[in-house]
Amino acid sequence: MKKIISRFQEKGKNMFYGWWIVAFCFVINAFGIGTFFYGFSPFFNPMIKEFGWSRTLMSGVYSLSRLEGGLEGPLAGWLIDRFGARMIMLAGISLAGLGFVLLNFVHDPISLYLIFGLTLSLGYNLGYVNGTNAAVAKWFIKKRSRAISILMVGNGIGGAIFVPLIAWLILYVGWRKAAIILGVSTFLLPLPLSLLIKGTPEEMGLKPDGEGNLSPKGTSSPGKGLQPEADKKFDIVEEEEENFTVREAVKTSAFWIYSLSMVLRACILSSIVVHQIPHLMDLGVSFQSASTVLGMMVLVSVPGRFIFGSLGDRYNKKMLLFFLCALQSAGILVFIQAKSVFLLYLFVILYGTGYGGAIPLSISLRADLFGRKNYATISGLTMTVTTIGTVTAPIVAGYLYDVTRSYTLAFYSLSFLILLSGICFLFIPKPVKKKKEGPLAMGL
Repeated sequence: MKKIISRFQEKGKNMFYGWWIVAFCFVINAFGIGTFFYGFSPFFNPMIKEFGWSRTLMSGVYSLSRLEGGLEGPLAGWLIDRFGARMIMLAGISLAGLGFVLLNFVHDPISLYLIFGLTLSLGYNLGYVNGTNAAVAKWFIKKRSRAISILMVGNGIGGAIFVPLIAWLILYVGWRKAAIILGVSTFLLPLPLSLLIKGTPEEMGLKPDGEGNLSPKGTSSPGKGLQPEADKKFDIVEEEEENFTVREAVKTSAFWIYSLSMVLRACILSSIVVHQIPHLMDLGVSFQSASTVLGMMVLVSVPGRFIFGSLGDRYNKKMLLFFLCALQSAGILVFIQAKSVFLLYLFVILYGTGYGGAIPLSISLRADLFGRKNYATISGLTMTVTTIGTVTAPIVAGYLYDVTRSYTLAFYSLSFLILLSGICFLFIPKPVKKKKEGPLAMGL
C-alpha cells in the first residue's frame, strides 16, 4: 500500500496529496451516500407492497438508522481522532457491504430493523459519514470549504446516479437481488480505495493546504545522519485556527446554537429523502419517474455544493447558510402542490440548490468554529444531538400521512423548520474558551 501511495505522489509531484484524499473520498462517498442515504427511498414502496407494512413502520427503520448514527457518533469520532480515518473506514465499509447482502434475508419488521437499521447503518456511518468528512477536514484549513464542497459534489453525483439505477434494478431483478448486487459492489469499489486514505497531512510530513513540508525531528542534530524515511517523526504543524477540546466546545453557546440549527435542518433532510417518492406517487407520478425526480434533485444540488462551498472560503458562511435554507423552504412549499412538470422542475431547482449548497458550508463551519484537532469527536457529538431531528421527523411525517392520508401538514411544518434553521445559523457567535477559575486563574 505504501508503494501505491508513493506512485500517486510521483505522478503528481506538484499536486498536494490532500487533493488525492479528496478524490478518493469523492468516489467512496458517491457510492456510499448514493446506495444508502438516497438509495433507501427506491426500496420503500416495493417493501410496503410485498409485506403490507405501514409508512410509519418503514419510516421507523430509517429513523432507527439515524438514531444508531447519533449514538455511535462520539465514539466513532474519538476513534478517528485517535487511530486515524483509514482504519474506521475499512471496518465501516466492510460492514455496509455485509449489510446489503443480508437484506436478502429480510422477512419481517424485526429482521429489517436489525439488518438495515443497525448493521447496514453502522457500516454507513463509520465508513462513509464519519471517516471521509474527518479525513478531508483535517487536510485543509484555508481551502477547507473548497475541499469539502468537492467531496459533497461526490455525494450529489452518487445520489443522482444510484437512485435511478437502484430503481431500475428493483424493477428488473427485484429488491432482494438488487440489495445483493449493491453489497458485492461495495467490496469491489469503495473498500479498496479506503486503503489509500491518510488521516492527516502530518502523517506524511506535510502541512495543511499544501503549504510545504515539515522537518523531521532530529535531522538537524550535528554529527548525525538523516533518519530513514520509515522512522521519521513529525511535529504537529502550528495552525492559524484555534483548536477546542470537546469539553471546551460544549461549554460554548456557539456549539449549542450550531447544534440546534443542525437539528432543525436534519428534520427536513431525512423526511424529504424518505417520503419524496411516496408523495409524488400519491400525486400520480410513476415509480420510475418519481425516482428520477429524486435523482434530478440530487443532481441539481451538485453545482450548489461546489459553488457555495467555494464561496464559503471568501464570504460569511452563516449568511450564505441562511439564504440556502430559505431556498429550501420555498422549494418545499412548491413541492406540496407539485402536480405539474413545471412545479416539479421548480422544486428541483429551488430545493436542490439550497440543499446542496448548505452541506459543505455547514460542515466547514463546524471546523472553523472548533478547529481540526478534535474535529471528528466534536462532529460525532453533534451527530448525537442532531439525532433528535433525524429520528423523529420521518416517523412524524409518516404518522401524519397515516392519520390524514396526506403529506400536506407534514411538509408545511418542514418548510417552517428549515427557515428557522437558517435564522439560527445567523446567531451563532464566535466561540470563546472559558477561562479557568481557581487560585491560579486569580493569580494567587
